[in-house]
Amino acid sequence: MFSTWHIVPTAVITAALTAITATGIAAWHRARSTSSHATAWSSCAIGDLFGVGIASWLAVPLWRLSANTPALNDDLIPGVSPADVLSAPLAYIAAEIYVRLRASGTPGQSGRLAVAPAVAALVALIVNVVTI
Repeated sequence: MFSTWHIVPTAVITAALTAITATGIAAWHRARSTSSHATAWSSCAIGDLFGVGIASWLAVPLWRLSANTPALNDDLIPGVSPADVLSAPLAYIAAEIYVRLRASGTPGQSGRLAVAPAVAALVALIVNVVTI
């Protein structure tokens, strides 16, 4: 069993790394397709950075707090519990919901954030395995 004070920092780390990584990858991809790096970074709005981060931030503590049982926290594989692994799909779903809601009504919006759910899932998995 993990305390709330252990789960919340894990969620904050997940949110920060997801936001930075997802927007960095989106900007890098945009920079490859355009000649101006300034255009690439400006296309990744600050709201997107926070939106993707907040989505993954919400998914991790909600899952970890609700799944904080001995059965889900037992490490079947050394260092990796079912609760760790299942945090990744929830982070993916939360980021995907954000991307889809953000893209509704804005043409081309989902394309630049398309990588965000996969990044959120990967980061959530790594952070949960390492920190918890």
